[in-house]
Amino acid sequence: MEEITLVDTQLTDLMRDGCIEFEMSLKESLKYIQPASVDIPVGSTCYLVKEKVLPFGKTVAEILPEIVLEKKNIDKEEGIILLKGQTYLVKSGIVELAEGNRGSLSSKSSIGRVDLMVRGVYDCCGLYDTIPSGQSGELWLEISPRSFNIRIKRGIALSQLMILSSEPTRCCDVNQAPLNLRNFDEPLLYSHDEKPLQVKTHKGAMILSLNVTGGSEDEDVEKENKDGNSSLKETNGKTSAFNRGQVVGYEALPTNEVIDLSLRGVLDPTLYFRPVFWQANSKSLTLEKDKFYILATKERIRIPIELSAEMVPFSQHVGELRAHYAGFFDPGFGYGNNGELKGAAGVLEVRPHETITVYDGQPICLMEFFRNAENPRVPYGSAGNNYQSQCGPKLAKYFNNDLIEIH
Repeated sequence: MEEITLVDTQLTDLMRDGCIEFEMSLKESLKYIQPASVDIPVGSTCYLVKEKVLPFGKTVAEILPEIVLEKKNIDKEEGIILLKGQTYLVKSGIVELAEGNRGSLSSKSSIGRVDLMVRGVYDCCGLYDTIPSGQSGELWLEISPRSFNIRIKRGIALSQLMILSSEPTRCCDVNQAPLNLRNFDEPLLYSHDEKPLQVKTHKGAMILSLNVTGGSEDEDVEKENKDGNSSLKETNGKTSAFNRGQVVGYEALPTNEVIDLSLRGVLDPTLYFRPVFWQANSKSLTLEKDKFYILATKERIRIPIELSAEMVPFSQHVGELRAHYAGFFDPGFGYGNNGELKGAAGVLEVRPHETITVYDGQPICLMEFFRNAENPRVPYGSAGNNYQSQCGPKLAKYFNNDLIEIH
């Protein structure tokens, strides 16, 4: 039977019933509910651990004494710094799911864009990012900074929980016909010039491809001049790479600077990333082993409010690279409240395990779609979300996008 995604109204009911509990009051906890998922916040205690472990048949608390190197308290003011190359465990709360419901977790988009690997670890479950049906236990986050040192504070959300139900009778009525992405009622993909695209599928999931020949996250960027010169904007006397139409991505720089996840639009991105430009007449891009890149899909993705989606790996045939850390797409992404938007690019967080050349338009990942139990009360983009209008690679919300210069 087709699974259905629970949305904000049902997630609110679950939280009020005590099925999802965080280390805070119910009033504060309800603020973490998104259109079709629940943000998972950092709790009050962090453990530096000597190794990663999945507690199959055991609770996380039972295995902690064997792996803990250091215990730290997390407050809301100063927080703590997590060092790159280390692994930490933080308790988030307790989750209890009824029979017929299961939970799936994924890093939040801003978290993936700073190369912070966050995985959900659930009591007695031997799988990452998984909460089995009919279970009750503690939910922990395994946090592994890769490129940057990270400051976290109690209450900051690092992951998201999507709850899927195989018991539609518990939810509102939905169309039970099989979901056919190729013949959906309205376009799910658009090109960068806002033309509808035909959906291509693999094993029922939508195929998304890589863009390495240009695009800008700024809708107002001027088109390339006939003489081949790009029109650039000036910001405080500096030419901004974010306003140039030929930026195809960003590469993380070696640095010991700290990213404070409580900040918004403050950090100087030139300390952390360099822009990757399209090379004239080239349709390929070489990604170096173990480096971290922010890239984007060639297609603009559109999630109608009756659907939710998750970006998932294509297959091992793509090559030895991780194409994304953050996978959930809430209803309304690239769509708006009433379908007024013509899609938004999907941003990819890419870390190749070997040096590889990728090509414009090559398949890079899949997107699975789920029907929602009902339309969410507040779709994506209506509650201060950060990436509704992106049309190319875009850095996380912590950075001041106007400060990166062309060198």
